Amino acid sequence: MKADLHRAEEDRLGALRRYGILDSLREADFDEIVKVASAICGTPISVINLIDHGRQWFKAEVGLGVRETPLDSSICAHAILQPGLFIVPDTTLDSRFADNPLVTGDPHLRFYAGALLETPDGFPLGTVCVLDYKPRELDDTQKSFLRLMANQVMKLLELRRISEAEHAARVEAEDLVKEKETLMREGDHRLMNSLQLVQSILALQSRRATNEETKNQLDMASNRVLAIATVHKQLHLTGSHEEIEIDTFMCRLCASLKHTAPAQITAINVDAENASVRSDVASGLGLLVAELATNSFKYAYNPGQTGSVDVSFRTTASGWILKVSDQGQGLPAGFDVDQSKGFGMQVVKAFVRRLDAAMTVSSRPGCTAFEIVRGSN
Repeated sequence: MKADLHRAEEDRLGALRRYGILDSLREADFDEIVKVASAICGTPISVINLIDHGRQWFKAEVGLGVRETPLDSSICAHAILQPGLFIVPDTTLDSRFADNPLVTGDPHLRFYAGALLETPDGFPLGTVCVLDYKPRELDDTQKSFLRLMANQVMKLLELRRISEAEHAARVEAEDLVKEKETLMREGDHRLMNSLQLVQSILALQSRRATNEETKNQLDMASNRVLAIATVHKQLHLTGSHEEIEIDTFMCRLCASLKHTAPAQITAINVDAENASVRSDVASGLGLLVAELATNSFKYAYNPGQTGSVDVSFRTTASGWILKVSDQGQGLPAGFDVDQSKGFGMQVVKAFVRRLDAAMTVSSRPGCTAFEIVRGSN
């Protein structure tokens, strides 16, 4: 007799498929359960049986030698309709199974006992069952053991489901991170190109400017854009979205600034420690270097005089120190950085505050130095 379908068959099948167990490879944890069940119950056959649509599939088995059979001849399909432990002492005496081809023909099954595999929300998935070729009974210890094995199988299925879900979530998260990184790289690349275009336009306008003050303002704006563009170029080249190697960044920025410097600036010397800083910090440092270096370009050396600009960066136990200096004529007598109203110096002070740093200025003929310190020196 073919078993009736479960009263909520579609939901039951949905619950079964959520475990992702069907048609999976053999696993030692499940194989050991059927081996032990067969030994404890003294039966030649033991199976972890899952009732699928149109078939019964065996996650593990001993004594059968197959992984699935048609549902029409399934004894377990009857078992999942019963609560708890389902026992048929002699199949030939039970009208539901007397004409079953597995009873009347090979392998001539005469005894069946199955403990229900049931989900936490009450859906039966299959059984842990033992079978024999002769009529028999199980003692109380064997019955308890079979129930225990069914509970153990459900724990394994739950752990397997959780592990698969965690793996899927991890893969999805990794894919999202990769997608985000790709978008950010593309964004950095496009922004870098846009900034370089803006910088080129500003540089072109500066070369065409006839008014010296206009030219100076365009140069300063161009160098500010250059500093930001260099940050994004470094982000794009390294593939990082959070940290930048400050020594490489400073060297690249100063090499670009040198191209905008007047002929009397012979070099921009960089002495930067090999350290990583956050991209937002690097952006602030770059703008400070661009602003202070541009200031040296304009004011450090008298006409006919040549010299260099020096940039150094080193880390400390609690922060870092940035220093920009030149060997020019020095700042004007009475110059007070705190009282300065010049736009360039206002920009410098704004970025020093943004970086939560402090700036000191020392100046005399032959040496002017701006030192920005984050943390205790």
